[in-house]
Amino acid sequence: MYFFRKIFAVILILWSTCVFGQDTSYTNLSTIVVSANKLSEKRIESPVAISILSPKIINEAKAQRIDYLLNKVSGVYMPTIGNEQHMMAIRQPISLKGLYLFLEDGMPIRTSGLYSSNALIEINASNIHSIEILKGPASALYGSEAIGGVVNFLSTPIPSKKVLTFSSQINNGGFKRVEAFYGTPTRSGGWLINSSFTDQKNGLIDYSDYSKKAISLRRDFKFKTKWTGYQTLNYIDYYTQMVGFVDSIYFAEKKLSSQQSFTFRQINALRFRQNLAYSWNTNSITTLNLMYRNNTMDQNPTYAIASTSNPTKFKGQVNSNHFDAYVLDLQHQWNLKVLKSKLIVGGYWDRTKQNLIANYIDILKDTAIGKYTKFSYPAKDSLVTSYATQINNKAIYINFITNLSKSLHWNMALRYDDFEYQFSNRLKYGTPSSNNHFTNWAPKLGLTYNQKIWGGYLNYSKGFVPPQITEIYNTVRVPYLLPQLFSNMEIGAWYQLPKFYTEFSIYQLNGKNEIISVRQSDGVNLNQNSGSTQHIGIEYQIKYKINKQLEWHWNASNAKHNYILTQIKGVTVDGNQMTASPAFFSNMTLYWKPSMPLNASIEWQKQSSYYMDETNTTKYPGFSVFNIRGGYTFKNSEIWIAILNAGNAYYSTMATKNFSIKGNAAYAYYLGDPRTVTIGWKWYLIK
Repeated sequence: MYFFRKIFAVILILWSTCVFGQDTSYTNLSTIVVSANKLSEKRIESPVAISILSPKIINEAKAQRIDYLLNKVSGVYMPTIGNEQHMMAIRQPISLKGLYLFLEDGMPIRTSGLYSSNALIEINASNIHSIEILKGPASALYGSEAIGGVVNFLSTPIPSKKVLTFSSQINNGGFKRVEAFYGTPTRSGGWLINSSFTDQKNGLIDYSDYSKKAISLRRDFKFKTKWTGYQTLNYIDYYTQMVGFVDSIYFAEKKLSSQQSFTFRQINALRFRQNLAYSWNTNSITTLNLMYRNNTMDQNPTYAIASTSNPTKFKGQVNSNHFDAYVLDLQHQWNLKVLKSKLIVGGYWDRTKQNLIANYIDILKDTAIGKYTKFSYPAKDSLVTSYATQINNKAIYINFITNLSKSLHWNMALRYDDFEYQFSNRLKYGTPSSNNHFTNWAPKLGLTYNQKIWGGYLNYSKGFVPPQITEIYNTVRVPYLLPQLFSNMEIGAWYQLPKFYTEFSIYQLNGKNEIISVRQSDGVNLNQNSGSTQHIGIEYQIKYKINKQLEWHWNASNAKHNYILTQIKGVTVDGNQMTASPAFFSNMTLYWKPSMPLNASIEWQKQSSYYMDETNTTKYPGFSVFNIRGGYTFKNSEIWIAILNAGNAYYSTMATKNFSIKGNAAYAYYLGDPRTVTIGWKWYLIK
């Protein structure tokens, strides 16, 4: 009841503020289009909670990492765990779980079933034009993993005139990045190339070197009258030392140091896409997307390090995961003017071949300095895992949108997914070769009502996530896992005046067979189905243009994530709060633009406390971080400076505790970045 009283109080504050708001039209929702239904439509006609990071916000942030952008959004927290590696929390506790779908221009960047918590490493950040975040289940249109949310990165379009730019930035933590962009239109389309090179050496946190090369190519074309399309090629070459987490002693002593000395992650990812659209007439269009993905991840991971009875000897693994994916996405849209409706039907087929091989390693720890100092392969055969999997995901979907009146819109969607895992174990031991089959119907029903300055929506949706390949097979201790099922109900509203805009959404998301990660007594995380979970919360934002120079944004969320009918390691945790589920997260920003060439902002991020263990006995207190940014534009160039974590707060981006064992090793803290000062320069060679 106390939680709902807080929600009611927030709603009263939002609506009372709306009544006394002042007027200009700097946020016109009717002009914003999104791809929430796999087609462009007005934001106010989408019965879902959508947040949009515009090109203006992205350009002013000059973000070194994607988490600096996504953490501006209400209901979203993307904690960094070092060098673009990350976790995620959207309507869920902070975790590595496959409950989020990451898209680039509406297409998944990875195969469903091969979720990676670090998937956003595979995005070229310099090629991001804008970002759409759909919160809540969207399986009715996008399929598996679209549970907590869908993050859609819209890439830079072909410019209307020839552009050539070069930029660079550097900070006091050894970080360096250079970027080059060239785009030119042609009579039949255009060309674009966007590349970046990132390097970090001798950072503020020990053992945190990394490098990343990224290149994006795009060609738009149009031939005859009714045919249009484009081709894109994205390539990522990434290597990082894995800092991992530190124990309670390291964290208490405020050592900006890692316990690691050899762990790493290396990624090579390539994506090619062919888009083709045919306009039959003004009311009918067919769109075809063909995609090829080639992805390899090699690593000596920190998360695989496990203890033994000897405090100086540990065990781990070195592994390599590769997949090739061939994807077909076909969609047809009719505009039914007589019925004042739209009908979209589509089909999706992803055929992926995946291979994983892993070897045991013996690890030596120097207890005097608290570091893992070296590793070796056992004298006998160290091969622990070797398998191949073929994934077939076939789906069909339908989406019907109709205008019941000028202000009232009805939106219905239904998708059927068929997953088949053909697992072949190359070893004589371990999981036997087998085929696993999962099917699901995912419905979505939504209603929007909009007037000139206010509106709202209702939404009911269901989501589905089959167990991930690596959740089932990538261990000797193979867990028995069931598909995760989710149902969601939410209500939202918005209100707009010329100088003022606010919106909120209230949701209740119920999970069944939700897969949670439980730290075992040896320190290794193992997945298991929980009985059921409940997630309720409110997300809200306010934008207020104080005057011509000042603009204030506040994005925040209150949430509660509970275990229902759940046992973990034989302990009943019914009614307890889920691990790493802060009740409050907020981002408040004041933008200052005293003149056309000058801009500045100050940003405050606040996270509340949360329980570190499932028994709710140990709490992490949360944190507050300030960021300051400023920039100045000249005729053909611009410079900027960013002071991130300006107050030099010492904090953990995520903290957990194993409740079943004692000692400092039961704790895991991921260090937040200390104060960093970044300066950058961009030169327009052709503007």
